Amino acid sequence: MMQQLGIMLCKEREKIGEKQKRVVEGIINLSDLSRVENGTMEVDYFTLQALFERLGKSIDKLELTISCEEYEAIEYRAEIERSIEEQDLGRLEELIAGYGTYNEKKRTIHRQYKAVLRAMAQYAKDQDYASCLQGMEQALAYTRHDDWMQKIESGLCLCNQEIRIILMIAYCQWKLGNTDGLAGQLEHLGGYIRSHYTDTEEQVKVYPHCMWLLGQLYLEQDRVEAAYITCGEGKESLIENGSLNPLWEILKLEETCLEKLGRQEELLQCRKYQEAVAFLYRAAGAHPVSSMMIPFFKSSFQGEFVLSNELVRDLRESRGLSQEEFGADICAQETLSRIERGKRSPNKKNLYQLLKRVGMERENYYGFIEADDYELYEKVREYNRCFPKGRLEEAWRLLDEIEKEVDMTKAVNRQFVGTGQIFQQTVQGKLSLEQANQQLGKLFYLTMPPVASGKLIYRVPFRTEYIILNHIAINLKKDGKMEEALQIYEELLQCYKKSRVLMRYHAVPGLTLYINYTGFLEEHDELEKAETIGMEGLHHSLECCRGDIAGDILANLSLVYGKQGLPALEETYLRYGYELLCLYDRRNETGVLQRAYQDKFHKELD
Repeated sequence: MMQQLGIMLCKEREKIGEKQKRVVEGIINLSDLSRVENGTMEVDYFTLQALFERLGKSIDKLELTISCEEYEAIEYRAEIERSIEEQDLGRLEELIAGYGTYNEKKRTIHRQYKAVLRAMAQYAKDQDYASCLQGMEQALAYTRHDDWMQKIESGLCLCNQEIRIILMIAYCQWKLGNTDGLAGQLEHLGGYIRSHYTDTEEQVKVYPHCMWLLGQLYLEQDRVEAAYITCGEGKESLIENGSLNPLWEILKLEETCLEKLGRQEELLQCRKYQEAVAFLYRAAGAHPVSSMMIPFFKSSFQGEFVLSNELVRDLRESRGLSQEEFGADICAQETLSRIERGKRSPNKKNLYQLLKRVGMERENYYGFIEADDYELYEKVREYNRCFPKGRLEEAWRLLDEIEKEVDMTKAVNRQFVGTGQIFQQTVQGKLSLEQANQQLGKLFYLTMPPVASGKLIYRVPFRTEYIILNHIAINLKKDGKMEEALQIYEELLQCYKKSRVLMRYHAVPGLTLYINYTGFLEEHDELEKAETIGMEGLHHSLECCRGDIAGDILANLSLVYGKQGLPALEETYLRYGYELLCLYDRRNETGVLQRAYQDKFHKELD
């Protein structure tokens, strides 16, 4: 998996004309990068992630097949973040002490991360900004020995981790009153992020944070209009990507600016948005963070993972093969047993042979499509983002472009393009719901063929497979076959939960699964279960740092509470769901909620 990504990395680097030396500096040596780029050497997930980020790109778009060891390392970092958010200092110290066991090679990027943890532990213990500042400067020096400001002006490449360290350094300086020249440095940093991080999915992880801090500095300089404009740029980045982190902090800064500027109408709307975000956290049993150091530290990503160990096990069991039969002439039964239990990672050659034995051709990485050109994955993301905004004509245009640029001999590419075309034809009334589902079923079988047991979903579905099943369920519901639709969602959810991989690492399918399943259950009057699934969806939105989908879930829950005879909760959830959808510019849906609110409560939402 990592090998083919290395080849993609090389193509993207050469496309933008970036030199190997600037990409590799402080992370790995040049000879290692050359071997990574030609596919003869693999590096760990975090190192590869940093290399892509040095090019301003995100690997979140790619649904990756990883080993249990890699997944444990990813989840280990997530556990560290949770301990900091919850201020569980004892647990944090234990995790810091054990971090090295998950990264035996101890590459520079991991040593840097551990140094950041020590500095964060110092901050969390007594909010000692001076010690934290010193620790962060030492952490940055692991990969950046020279002055980062001078390097940015001469064309430095920074990964996400390095930018977050710089922001934490700047934050500590601000708290300590060392602000001489700091605004200028953040202006340069913000300009670098906007110009170099051309992938907005990666940009949103650091740009709003930079704009928030710069806005605070402008405010202290009494440059209120500049602070407001800067704040707006950070907010726009969050809204464009549906992100939740650090929306609360941005809205609080915007409120202060609007108060000073005397813009009462905008101030009123800003406070409504604040109330909606605060309610989202309360409804999910959480709360916005108390210190901006946490959003600076937190690596919010929406990656998706499939465990190679579980994939091998599920494919074998779906075919009714014994371990001896499945591994014959490839690996010993004892070896296959250890692989399936996550005690051993399959080597590349064995993994590919095992997958091909059961007809799976996707060997290296997974996503909506299979291609070597990173730009195609960006185009696919733009296509998918058209639908919540109601931009159907743009979606159809992008789909035509994707079809022309991908290799249509590959089953996964035919599946993705075909699914989009069927949806388009259904929307345009060229296909009946039954015809659409028949064709979608054939596309689904391209990558998840029927098995003797008759089970439809026998392994964690990949992204397009999920989309197909989601379309089928929606069509069934429209055709009056609600119980069949609900069965699909129940099987999907149970399949995801059966996996060792947590739902937060199935970000993309979870976004619509929780919305639709909650809504369908409510329509079917399974109210208790609808409430349970809806609440799970709210937790999922917070874990994935996605605020845009939360508005839909709140709206669905309002219907549940209405049927349960709880009008106060019905009104509250509907109102805040509407405000969140307005905030994230979901115009197609806000009109529906406005009319529903007026019909139910006989008053205007606004």
